[in-house]
Amino acid sequence: MTAMTRFRFPFRFALPIALLALADGPVAAEEVEVKVLAILVSEEHKEVHPKLKEFAKEVQKKDSNLTGFKLARTTVESLDLGETKKFPLVNGQVVEVTVNKERNEKGRITLTIKPPKLDQITYECACDKFFSMATQHYVGKGKDKEQLFIAVMAKPCTPKKQK
Repeated sequence: MTAMTRFRFPFRFALPIALLALADGPVAAEEVEVKVLAILVSEEHKEVHPKLKEFAKEVQKKDSNLTGFKLARTTVESLDLGETKKFPLVNGQVVEVTVNKERNEKGRITLTIKPPKLDQITYECACDKFFSMATQHYVGKGKDKEQLFIAVMAKPCTPKKQK
């Protein structure tokens, strides 16, 4: 059994903002900017996309056999509080993201995501960090086999106004 087929549970960890340049521009107070990355990871390839160097280091702490990291797609959308959108990934796969209706007292946003071939997950976003996970979706065969990872970030983090 290869390392790529051993993943029964997704990797999950927050990543530093230094991973990738963020989209510029202000976001309206009731809108949340959601950024979704589709990352293809391989045991056979050795190339690491320059913007994924820190991501690769974190993943390799859990599985050093994963050596190739390709940024397949980046999508940025503004969503209203309470809104759900589907973000395209690769090979017709999508991740569904819902921006939950309330920010907490620290201004953090709670998202519910439904990745391909996994149950939905609800989590509170850490400001300026990506939440990432391995999915059970694979692209290619043999030496060209790559596993789909996704990373999601929501901005801005703004504290609730005191009444």
